[in-house]
Order: sequence, then structure tokens, then C-alpha cells
Amino acid sequence: MGHNHDQEYKSRLELERLHQESARILREARVEAESIIGKSRADGERLRAELKEKAKSDADVVVRNAERQIQLETTRALQQIRTEAVELSVMIASKIIQRNLSKEDNERLIDEALKQVQSRSH
Repeated sequence: MGHNHDQEYKSRLELERLHQESARILREARVEAESIIGKSRADGERLRAELKEKAKSDADVVVRNAERQIQLETTRALQQIRTEAVELSVMIASKIIQRNLSKEDNERLIDEALKQVQSRSH
């Protein structure tokens, strides 16, 4: 009879062992799963941060290019205006000069201007 009792005891021990083993495996699996979830969440965060950073730097590049373009256009426009202003003043000056009919007129104008300057300084 004792032999049968032994067998039962062994079986129960084996069952207990298997139970503990499976509990341990489950525990490890849970830890592993949590670490995987944590890691993938961290990866997700990092990826999102990288994408945001990339989008931001792309936007910065676009803005910088636009600013440079505006700067160039502005400079070109200013140069254009200056050139036109110079041409205009040259044209006006030459018209005024042409309108001065004689050398005598010129000299008289210069004399008057000089007299005005002298009278103002005294």
C-alpha cells in the first residue's frame, strides 16, 4: 500500500513544481512584455520627437530660404530704384543745363548764388 502512497506524493510534488515553473514563466513573460511595451513606447516617443525635430528644421530651412529670397528681391529692387533715381537726376540736370541758354546766364546765376552765400555768412 505504501508504494501507491509514494507515487501519489511524487505526482503531487511534480504538479507543484510544474505549477511554480509555469508561474515563473508567466512572471518572466509579463516582465518581458512590460519591458517591450515600455521600449516600444520610448521608441515611439523618440520617433515622434525626431519627426517633429525634422519637420521643424525643414520649416526653418524653408523660412530661411524665403527670407534670403526676400532679401535678394529687396536689394535688387533698391538697386533698381537707385539706378533709376540717378538716371532721372542726370536727365533732369541735363534738361536744366540745356535750358540755360547762354554762358552769361550761367555766370549770372553763379554770381547771384555766391552773393547770397556771402550775405548769409556776414
